[in-house]
Amino acid sequence: MSDQIILSDEDVISMAQDANFAEASTSTGEELMETVANLVFQNTSLQQDEALAWAANGVNCKLLLAQGGGWQKGKIRIRFEFVPDKPTPTKPLILTNSTSPLDDLRSHLEV
Repeated sequence: MSDQIILSDEDVISMAQDANFAEASTSTGEELMETVANLVFQNTSLQQDEALAWAANGVNCKLLLAQGGGWQKGKIRIRFEFVPDKPTPTKPLILTNSTSPLDDLRSHLEV
């Protein structure tokens, strides 16, 4: 299981202002995406709506995975993910003295 969190438009991110390309100490996911789209628009030949598509619904493309499977049609889009420093604790596995999880059930059956 992955502890990564895909950020939504409303999520608020706080970081050092000089590390944030949105040039603020706090930004929403939406503000970061708009900044990325503007950077793409300003530094490429894409139209503004085409640049925004990279962060919104995605851009049509085809993918060829290295492990095989042939070409797949789909979309590619830019997303931000947050990876916590401390992973979310998982519930410990409760072990019983049974050698099989079905042993308890079998003991109640009249066979």
